This record gives sequence, structure tokens and C-alpha cells, in this order.
Amino acid sequence: MCIVLFLVSFLVATAEGGRDAGLVTRVKETTVPYYASSSELNAYWQSVFPNRPIPSSILDHLSAPSGNKMKDMEKEHYWSVYSDRLTEGDAKIFHNWAHRIASEKLLYPETVFTAGSKINLYIDRAVALHSPYLRRDIADSIPMSTKNFTDITAMFAPVSLSMARDMWSTLSSCEHPREVAGEKKACTTSLESMQGFSALALGTGDLRAFSTSLDVPEEGISSPSQRYEVAAVRAITPRAATNTVTCHSMSFPVALFYCHAVNPTRIYEVTLKREDGASIPKPRTPAMVQALAVCHVNTSGFDPTLRYWVKLGLKPGEASVCHFLTRGDVLWAPASAT
Repeated sequence: MCIVLFLVSFLVATAEGGRDAGLVTRVKETTVPYYASSSELNAYWQSVFPNRPIPSSILDHLSAPSGNKMKDMEKEHYWSVYSDRLTEGDAKIFHNWAHRIASEKLLYPETVFTAGSKINLYIDRAVALHSPYLRRDIADSIPMSTKNFTDITAMFAPVSLSMARDMWSTLSSCEHPREVAGEKKACTTSLESMQGFSALALGTGDLRAFSTSLDVPEEGISSPSQRYEVAAVRAITPRAATNTVTCHSMSFPVALFYCHAVNPTRIYEVTLKREDGASIPKPRTPAMVQALAVCHVNTSGFDPTLRYWVKLGLKPGEASVCHFLTRGDVLWAPASAT
């Protein structure tokens, strides 16, 4: 671990000398912007999915700073809010995050998605929500790998130590072997590559994309001392289960999504109402929340050491595993299944 952190520190010091290196690249002596413009991304979406709405989790990235420069204040704000909280342990990488991190809190059995059920609601925070998309040609020319860490940090110089740690963590998670039998995964850095992977994984280009409602705060929801009641549940996909792809927004200077398919799944839109007691804890949680939940139906290949199974008194394969999507996640499903 010390070696990894020393390497990161050294590369950061090296990268900090690059003036505006992270904003433009030179191709045949011509200065070319890294980032796709909102008009380009909108045009691409309409060409692939005419008359289908763009989910808010993608729109958030379309509103990111475009052109040759990101505002220094916005870049500084992002990394101070999120990355400076990192510890050395974070460099070990969280992989397969939905099935490991805080499993006692983030994971739910499918049986709770019934009107009248009461739960302590946990929805993870959304990271890098306003980072810009790379242009497709730029994204395709830069393999997102720890082997290319020096070149990648140079793109975004100057790079702080906390920023570099976060980037290393994200790149490492992209390289981690599959953990669940049959899982398909990829890390994508352009809108086109995210759509392309989803189409390949699902065997069709006729897709619909969904995201959690905007009433879920960017910082997520943690209600250890306050419960929510399930007010309504709407099935997005058939009860018989289908194949879907979930793309999780990752901590990175540009839009980078960890996309994976652990199928079959059932997808729900869950409306929850906060139970107000005599005193409301602060910060105040939303009174009403509408969030997407993904339920992995075949769990026989899941890690048997998860505390989730201990809590339920069951073994992998004996129950589904469900989790809510953050504000930054994108869900892809065949149009025929929605």
C-alpha cells in the first residue's frame, strides 16, 4: 500500500507541471478540445433514440462546463467536497460496490417493496454528477487503465494527491475481475460507449434509459434514526424478470461510468414517505422520495460472506438482492421489456 501511495504522490508531483494539459490535446499539431459539447451529445441521443427522453442522470453531465476549460472553482469544489475525505484504505479500491460496501444498509430483500412496508432508507451519494463527457474519439484513444496512469493524470494537471488517489481507485475498480458468475462489465467514458456496451450486453439497440428521481439529493439519503414507509411500488420491468444494465457514476474528472449486468433483474420505481416523529433529525431528509430499485434475481453466484445473508438467515440463491440507484446512475433496459 505504501508503494502505491508513493507512486501516486510521485505522479501527482510530475503531473502538476503540465500547464492546461488536462484541457486540450494535440493531434497533428492541431489543438483539439477533450470534451463533447451539449449540442453534440443531444444530436447523438436524438439520432439513436428519437423521441425518447434523456434521463436526468445523463442530463446532469450535459450541463457540465464545455469547451477547452473547466472552471477552476468548480473543479476545486468537486475534489474538496468528495475526494479530500479519502483515506489510505480507499486506495485498495471498492469493487462490485453495491454488493460489498455497507451491505447491511444499502441492500434490501425484494419483499420490502410492498405498500405499507417500513424501512430505514439508505441511498448512496452520487459522485462526479456534473463532470463532462469526453468526445468519443478522445475517449476511444485513451485506455482507462492504471498502466496509463501517468498519461491520464497529465491530462488533468494540476492534480492534487486526493484527486490522484480517487482516480487510481476508480481505474483499479474498472480492472478488477468479475465477482459474480455471468457478470458483464465495462467502464465507459463517453455517452456513445455507454450506450454501445449496454446494447451489446442486452443484445439489442432498442433501449430505454432511466434514472432515479431528482427528489433524491445528490448527497444521498441516510436515515439511521428515521424510517420511511413504502407508499407505492410500480414495476418498470415484468415480474418475470429481464436483463438490464446498470451504469454507476464514478469519481473521475470526466464522466466515467462503471457499467455492469448481473442478470436477470426486476426493476421497481418505489415511492417512499418519511415517518415524522416528535423531533426531526438534522439534516432533514426528504418527506417524499421516488427512487429506482434494482433487484438481482439469481444470487447463487454472490459472495456467501456478505452480512446481508447473515441478517436474513439465508444463503446465496435463496433470496434476491436489491439496492436503490443514486442520482448519478443510469439504468438501461430493452424497450420491449418496459
